[in-house]
Amino acid sequence: MLMKVAVVGRPNVGKSTLFNRLIGKKKAIIHSMPGTTRDRNDYEVSWKDKKFIVTDTAGWSTDNSVFSHEMSLQLDTAVKKADIVLFVVDGKTGLHPMDKQIAHQIRLSRKTTILVVNKIDTQAEEVKGYEFFSLGFNDVVFVSANHGRSTNDLLDKIWVNIKYDRKAKRKEELLKIILVGKPNVGKSSFLNAVTKEERSIVHDMPGTTRDSLSAYVKVGSKEYIVIDTAGLHRGSKMKDDMEYLSSLSTSYAIDDADVAVLVADASQGIGDTEVKIARLLHEKHKPVIVAVNKWDLIGEKEEAVKYFTDQLKERIKFMSWANIIFVSAKTGQRLDRVFQEADFVFEQYSKELTQEEFNEVVRDTITRKPYVSKGKTLKLKEYAQVAVKPPVFIFSVNDVELVHFSYQRYLENRLRAKFGFVGTPIVLKFRKYYRKKMEY
Repeated sequence: MLMKVAVVGRPNVGKSTLFNRLIGKKKAIIHSMPGTTRDRNDYEVSWKDKKFIVTDTAGWSTDNSVFSHEMSLQLDTAVKKADIVLFVVDGKTGLHPMDKQIAHQIRLSRKTTILVVNKIDTQAEEVKGYEFFSLGFNDVVFVSANHGRSTNDLLDKIWVNIKYDRKAKRKEELLKIILVGKPNVGKSSFLNAVTKEERSIVHDMPGTTRDSLSAYVKVGSKEYIVIDTAGLHRGSKMKDDMEYLSSLSTSYAIDDADVAVLVADASQGIGDTEVKIARLLHEKHKPVIVAVNKWDLIGEKEEAVKYFTDQLKERIKFMSWANIIFVSAKTGQRLDRVFQEADFVFEQYSKELTQEEFNEVVRDTITRKPYVSKGKTLKLKEYAQVAVKPPVFIFSVNDVELVHFSYQRYLENRLRAKFGFVGTPIVLKFRKYYRKKMEY
């Protein structure tokens, strides 16, 4: 297992900015509102010849509300599970009473700790951070996460503390599975159920998860990365920039994922928001599984199965190739099936046909149903599969204008009937055929 590095500190000291800097991506939402990061967020980092997991955390809070208490519990859990703690403080505002409380809590954990004095933009400003030595940590680094100053020095300090077995190599890249869906359908409950811990804060207020966050999950003998996301709203409901940033973050997370799980509420059906999200996934050419959650609340299950199957065919015709799994995050029903299906659809997403296989199905298709329009016959002169993830097929034809949508769909259906491609989009491209000139 990779060692874990937790980024902790009071709100608004720049933890998420530092997290983004360390992982090299804009993954965590950055906002001046304290408490923007509410959940723990994992990401694998490779530095020199070592790999480790960096965990961004919610800000430590002294507020007595139930929600802030949950955020503090998240931080406590992150420290307990971490091998190394990056304790981030604000070098601009100076030592804060809350910093002393956090320092005391970290010392009780007896974890290897690096004190990170953030917002130190120049070497001359380092003198401002000397007061933080009173917190009692020997390993201190002055950085500017916003500008990247000395973050490589911090990575070097982490590197020194990483115990790494050079002989141990990961057999394969872990499959990244992203959970998408409108607010309050149970995405965070799904993540908590498969990690068997309160990984993501669950609250009945829609939009509780503001950022996308990822966690390592073990199902049977296999490991996966599961990415929970902020709920996507219809455009008219985006009332403030936080919701906009959440949606943008979700979009970046989708790009990074291998398989998408569209989570729907069994009591609500497939609505406009699900259609919108499905279109986004389709535009990004992602393999998809539809997971209907809260199945434990449904009485007439046979009728509900038919209802959802019909809805998928009617409302999301462009994604009729996606399979539906009826799950319950509350009881754990069929959650393991989602991971089995994810493995399967990713294989389909990565499938590459031999030229002989492709030739056979295209020739059979042309024989069965030649396409004629305005007295002209569409001729497929050359064809080949040119890519995977998703599978992409190019056809050189005598006249591109003869290629009708209905014939494209017919070709796609023939490919699916012969080779499956279950759960994955396939892309058909058409171009004008030009006869190659003979050289003498």
